[in-house]
Amino acid sequence: MPLPSPIPPTPQDVHVWQWDLDASESGFDRSWKVLSGEERGRADKFRFERHRRRFVAARGELRRILGNYLATPPQEVGFGYGAEGKPFCTTQPVGWRICFNLSHSENAAALAVANGFEIGIDIEHIRPIEDGVALQVFSPGERAQFDALPSGAQQSAFFESWARKEACLKALGTGFAHPPTHFEFDLAIGGDTAPRFVGGDSEEAKCWRIRALRSELNRAGSVAARRLDWSIVEMN
Repeated sequence: MPLPSPIPPTPQDVHVWQWDLDASESGFDRSWKVLSGEERGRADKFRFERHRRRFVAARGELRRILGNYLATPPQEVGFGYGAEGKPFCTTQPVGWRICFNLSHSENAAALAVANGFEIGIDIEHIRPIEDGVALQVFSPGERAQFDALPSGAQQSAFFESWARKEACLKALGTGFAHPPTHFEFDLAIGGDTAPRFVGGDSEEAKCWRIRALRSELNRAGSVAARRLDWSIVEMN
């Protein structure tokens, strides 16, 4: 896929990249060559070859895209990790700061790149809902809305909501230090939205914006940031 020139997003833009992780043999080999020793070690721990190859395809493309923004070879992109494991670039371009987040589900990957503010992205393959999961994901108010939906609408509503919550948690960079119920949404609102509550606080909720991610019919996706004046720029 074509890469952009090393020009940063504006302070109001979030560049979003999406790609297929079921890479060709030549694509896999190219990605493997740019991985660090630590990444190759992680890849070799996967039990199934399909999962190993998808991990390699995700990390290789991540390195190529970030390397282009940094104007540096992909194998030289350095990563550090926050206290809860969120990665960041250890070197930064002059005059701006790369903030990024990567998500993958099944054979799909999505990357968000912002200039100077933290961002979270999540994609979810729509699949049968496991028993009891809704109780863990939804607040009592959300659960009441969910239960009132027609059965045919529950699956897509669940994964749209889950992608929103996961994107918000990833934007915070705290992992699962907060439960999914920390962010509460109105399930009647589709597409772009904001939380109703964040940690029970309606004023904090007003500081957030969540944008719906363009995706295939069998996926849900969201991008989240704790700021108001930003928009998605699709890069592919």
